Amino acid sequence: MTFDELQQQIAGHSLDAYILTRGNMFLGQDVLDEENQILSLTGFSGSAGTLIICPQKAYLLVDGRYELQAGQQVDTNKIKVVCRPGESLSQFIQKNFPEGSKIGYNPWCHPISEVDYWKRTLKSLSFIETPEIGNRKMLTETPCEIFEHEARYAGQSMEEKLADFKAFINQNELDAYFIAAADCVSWLMNLRSNALPDTPVLRAFALIGKEGDISLFTNDFNQLEVELSRYQGRTIGVSFNNTPRQIYSLMKAHKIWLENIANPIVNWKAAKNPVEIEGIKKAHQRDGAALCRFLSWLEKNGSTQDELSIAAKIKEFRKGQPLYFSNSFDTIAGIGANGAIIHYHPEKETNKRLKEGKLLLLDSGAQYLDGTTDVTRTVAFGKPTAEMIENATYVLKAHIALAQANFPEGTSGQALDAVARVELWKHGLDYGHGTGHGVGCFSNVHEGPIGISTRYSSAPLQENMILSDEPGYYKEGAYGIRIENLLRTVKKENGMLGFEVLTLAPLDKKLINKYLLNKEEESWINAYHQRVEKEISPLVDKQTQDWLKGACSPL
Repeated sequence: MTFDELQQQIAGHSLDAYILTRGNMFLGQDVLDEENQILSLTGFSGSAGTLIICPQKAYLLVDGRYELQAGQQVDTNKIKVVCRPGESLSQFIQKNFPEGSKIGYNPWCHPISEVDYWKRTLKSLSFIETPEIGNRKMLTETPCEIFEHEARYAGQSMEEKLADFKAFINQNELDAYFIAAADCVSWLMNLRSNALPDTPVLRAFALIGKEGDISLFTNDFNQLEVELSRYQGRTIGVSFNNTPRQIYSLMKAHKIWLENIANPIVNWKAAKNPVEIEGIKKAHQRDGAALCRFLSWLEKNGSTQDELSIAAKIKEFRKGQPLYFSNSFDTIAGIGANGAIIHYHPEKETNKRLKEGKLLLLDSGAQYLDGTTDVTRTVAFGKPTAEMIENATYVLKAHIALAQANFPEGTSGQALDAVARVELWKHGLDYGHGTGHGVGCFSNVHEGPIGISTRYSSAPLQENMILSDEPGYYKEGAYGIRIENLLRTVKKENGMLGFEVLTLAPLDKKLINKYLLNKEEESWINAYHQRVEKEISPLVDKQTQDWLKGACSPL
């Protein structure tokens, strides 16, 4: 279906607008390209965005990460790109649609709580379930391998996790609980799959009975309704924030009582167990070895490389590491102006070569059976300008400020965001994305509920959570700078929480002006580099060891 045909279909349903998301019934950001209707209709490939289509116009709503990218990828004669920091979807709708407007949506693609909020706060508008619009195929039925995530990596058996979940069901006096979040089903069952290229979760719903009986639903959603009908007159717990509105409608149709109870797995899996922590550390050592081998190679071969060959080469080095499974996301390799597009991915049409005086922003990671990695390094090829060095040093100061932070247990990531950002604000700089996100263990590289951001990060931080630390600066049309390490929350001697750095790869010293650093920051960098060399040198070849000595020498 083309964009014009979809507009005609919307008009044929007498709708004033239709809300289209890029996601499917699992409500997450991980979908195959052929399932992403926003991509097929508009060309926009970002991992977050909402398309509001009217019979005669359309809006693509994005956040600051995708403002430049969206403007380049979509036909702005047909679609207006709206970057709306701080404004919710419902606020946008309220401002742009008059009373009496009829707005369609697919109930598989929106959580119960979102639809309830629309109907509660936008009473002058009508929201109509129209799953038939767009003729959308939400789940690609392709053969995939489903396999066990062994307890030696997961730290707990499925039986142990299920016993805890059964106790949760009974404590809340439920007859069953419905889990709609695929990563939670994967964690509970210790199951993974290769259905998605970079995220090894099993795409499934689960219905858990109070006796511990389990029904899994991967692609036969007719069977889902059959299983739900067995609970007529009984009570099922669901998370309204994570469950599609369509499930609500199915349960109501079968006279099932619903209890809105948060899924406990979301918090259980965010705090990693000792086996997971040990595996995550080892995964970062192996990943650091691969990245250091790559950076050593790049220094010698950069003049013949472009963005696509760089992305392929870093993957090649990672694939040689034990327990490697896949990338953890599509590698971001942005040279020069492409680096200023925050979530840029190289394509044949946009591919740039690495040239003297250019910056390379390389954001990449891997899925290992024992851990998930995500690291960004900004590399200067040749001699960087004084402005580049200055701004990169300010970004590094912001990065160090967060890495050194101490805070009480239970502090939210929202409260920590300014710890990093203020170092850039001092110089009139900022960045249009969060400072950090939660990370799973051989699961989603972006894992809730934790994060470090001005928005959507109110969840309290506890010991043994994994987050990224990634401030940046982006000069449109020129270059992008971002420095990212993964951090583990740890208990300090004073009883506060702090961070332990997990990522092991040198920072580009050509982009550090040590005269802009204080003594504590300089000591942090030297100690970090000393640790990188000590832990990575035994894992790499002689050539990379020699490179590490120079890359990790004191400032």
